[in-house]
Amino acid sequence: MLKKLATILFLFSFVFIGCSSVSSGKITEYRITVGTTTMYDFQTLSDKILGQHRFLIDRTEDIGSGSIIETKYEYTEPSNEELIQGIKEVRYQIILEARMKGGVSKMYNIRAIVREYGRFTDNNEWIDIPVNDQIKKRVKFFSNDLKTEFENKIRAF
Repeated sequence: MLKKLATILFLFSFVFIGCSSVSSGKITEYRITVGTTTMYDFQTLSDKILGQHRFLIDRTEDIGSGSIIETKYEYTEPSNEELIQGIKEVRYQIILEARMKGGVSKMYNIRAIVREYGRFTDNNEWIDIPVNDQIKKRVKFFSNDLKTEFENKIRAF
């Protein structure tokens, strides 16, 4: 009897510890690969297309292997699903990231990263939430325009 109880407790603790590290499966970032371009084209065309889509640039930063452009927060109405969860305010931010392709190349892989934050009715802190479909559609539209600009740009090598 004591062995059975010890075995049950051991198995229960094993399952409990194993399941405690499992995440909820909710991804709070949305990433889109835009394409490949030069650093000059990244800087000039990103500014142009961000302006056309009414995204305001907050800051630009050069990193060791590329560059990052962050936009100011865009505030939108919460989706129905977010309202059901008790979220009263929603904001999101787009970060364009250029990372050097290979080691010595002058080409950069461009990626758009979207982060969405929500504020619940009983809390004043902004919390990471999964990106809703409305924002995904807007960012896909923006990234497709940016990709088209990169592909249509005539480059001299």
